[in-house]
Amino acid sequence: MPPEFPAWAQTYLYPPLVVVGIWVALTAGVLGLNRRGPRAARLGLILGMPLLGIAHWQLGLARHDLSAMGAYRAFAAGMVVWAWHELAFYSGLVSGPWQRACPAHARGVVRFGYALGTHLYHELACVVELVLMLYLLGDATNWVGPIIFCLSWALQHSAKLNVLLGVPTLQIDLFPPHLRYLGSYWARRPASSFFLPSVSVSTLLAGLLWLSASSLSPDPVAVRLALIASVVTLGALEHWLLLMPARVMAAAGQVVE
Repeated sequence: MPPEFPAWAQTYLYPPLVVVGIWVALTAGVLGLNRRGPRAARLGLILGMPLLGIAHWQLGLARHDLSAMGAYRAFAAGMVVWAWHELAFYSGLVSGPWQRACPAHARGVVRFGYALGTHLYHELACVVELVLMLYLLGDATNWVGPIIFCLSWALQHSAKLNVLLGVPTLQIDLFPPHLRYLGSYWARRPASSFFLPSVSVSTLLAGLLWLSASSLSPDPVAVRLALIASVVTLGALEHWLLLMPARVMAAAGQVVE
């Protein structure tokens, strides 16, 4: 970053703004395509292949760039890769062998097995993606991109396990018709015993990352940590919102629409 920018802004202002901006743009793109139906989502997925290739190319170019700009490049590339995999899942092209509602009789481990069946190919694709990243960046010193991908994956798993086990707030009606079957795996009830440990880990991790970024500012490593901390903060916030009253979330959904 240019030296005229104050150190506090380089750590506490620009990284969160960039993270929120890119996250909102990619999320809006994924949701917008899915709302148009699976055909539009799959067309967007295919047309997004060059963008996926550019993201991997940028990860390779930035693998030894320890500057602040290198951190932003790697972050943006990692988010694009994650968004492409998310679109692949929600389009139904790379989802799982079971793309139907949860059977009424399914309980416990059986229900979990059906839920896993809706995601299995997506999970395997993410594993392949991670192996590819490790191969491409084997000698890297800038690991922001793969870290962002792994954290997004882990935070998504945590959120999905929480809605599978039960949370007070669910917005199934926001799903487009071809994804409504996923709501049958969610449970609206008081938060399970898994919620507190999961949200505590993400919240504490975000706090530790912010403290580390603060102690290292204005070194470029602080920017890398702030970008990662911003992603974890968003993930923790997503978890906490699962406890919001349903009427508040419904009103928010109407505003977004």
